[in-house]
Amino acid sequence: MTGQTRPLAGIALALTAACGYGFIPPLARLAFDNGVPAPESTFLRTSLLVVVFAIVTAGLGLQIRIPRAAVAGLLAQAGSTAVISIAYLISVQYIPVGLAVIIFFTFPVLILVTAPFIERTAFGWDRLAIALMAFAGLVLAIGPSFEALDARGIALATAAAIGGVVQFYSGRSLSARVSPVVFSFIGHLMIWPLTLAVALWWSGGVIGFFPGGSVTAIGYAALFGLATIYVANYFVHMQSLAFAPASLVAPFFNLEPVMTTLVAAALLGERLALNQYAGGGLVLVALILAGFRGTAKRMWLARPLRPTRARP
Repeated sequence: MTGQTRPLAGIALALTAACGYGFIPPLARLAFDNGVPAPESTFLRTSLLVVVFAIVTAGLGLQIRIPRAAVAGLLAQAGSTAVISIAYLISVQYIPVGLAVIIFFTFPVLILVTAPFIERTAFGWDRLAIALMAFAGLVLAIGPSFEALDARGIALATAAAIGGVVQFYSGRSLSARVSPVVFSFIGHLMIWPLTLAVALWWSGGVIGFFPGGSVTAIGYAALFGLATIYVANYFVHMQSLAFAPASLVAPFFNLEPVMTTLVAAALLGERLALNQYAGGGLVLVALILAGFRGTAKRMWLARPLRPTRARP
């Protein structure tokens, strides 16, 4: 497996995954508006990932084996993925979506704060400042309404943010020992029964997207679209962690909710406000600064040393 050998590739893949993930909430909303309960979207995308990654694993001849040293990381990866998929989803039943998104996207800042202890990296006040700038842009862009707060929703969104931190660190750790295809397949297979149980509980013991339900053609298109996008971008997400540490790629995922806002405007007809344009621009500036910071540092470290001339 690979470690931190290709940081630029890790950043590029992180940006790709963030953009791809940004399509999922609007598609989930479109599917919901056309007869698909939200937990069923989670169940289907989990099911599709298990099937696709099983085929890829067999096709590539990969060995489905987890080294003993990676078992803890796999359990952390599966557990954090389940928490994100379920807790984040249910949190919006109790608090405004905008507030849930803001709480969840504290995870890049949490990663940067905890990186010196987990990854043994330098603290880097400049890197933290860039992450906080991106987070401030999210707050400005999403502009939540705070008139109705529920402790349950805040607790669920906070749990999802912590899950995001664990998912990034465990993904980085696993990528050093196991192919992302293999551990993604096993991890999602582990949580598949849970997503099925939540979907059945939510819909009173039935799966609405099965034939004979009330799902429209648009609902099916949105459902299978978001599942396909999730499968592809989950792999890209984990692959980014195979090339670079979590603390390097995490800030670039702040692009995801900005992308979600743009897609929602195009797909659902949601109009953007001035604060959303301003906040999105602030996030993009933070991403550019993060990329420039990393590139400049690598160029400085790679520059040839000038030979010193002896004084006459």
